Amino acid sequence: MSKAAPRHPTTADNAIESRTRQRIIDAALVCLDRWGLEKTSLHDVAREAGVTRPTVYSYFANREEVIQAAMIHGGEGFGHKLLAHINRFSSHRERLLEAVLFAYQNVPNEPYLKLVQDAGLAHMINEQAITSVEGRAICRALFQEILQHDPKYQKDLDEITEVTTRFLLSLLLVEGAEKRNHKQMREFLERRLLPAIGF
Repeated sequence: MSKAAPRHPTTADNAIESRTRQRIIDAALVCLDRWGLEKTSLHDVAREAGVTRPTVYSYFANREEVIQAAMIHGGEGFGHKLLAHINRFSSHRERLLEAVLFAYQNVPNEPYLKLVQDAGLAHMINEQAITSVEGRAICRALFQEILQHDPKYQKDLDEITEVTTRFLLSLLLVEGAEKRNHKQMREFLERRLLPAIGF
């Protein structure tokens, strides 16, 4: 008797898996908003998503992975908005300044990305934005677009990406002694960030 051929996932199967994964991510954000980082468990996330804990574990190894996935997903969507904004500017200097200003002003209002302002998530932010392969790839691709794939920046692109990302994260995570309006923040970035990345 011959064995039946193994069943391969269909497009419909993949769509269901994608929706379930997204539902888990959305549920995690609801729970974090409701109870905070310390009190949110995978049991809470599963209940909010309407799935079992084993289902959550079939997509994510632990709670930190759920949170990182939410931030990466949000980062991709936010990147599209940011690029739409900076595409009105032509010089690399203006595009970079506008990108940082746009992120500084808008990240706290993004449902997925407002998590970056939670100091308790600092280690996850580091893993997601600076250390993880996926996070670094997203940041690098974004900076390629900001700098319009100009060959003169290719050698230093990774350092430009890292320094700018670290600078932005510090602005979002650490409240400064001085409150700056839009104009003052632009001037601050021109004085402090641009020289640091060689602009």
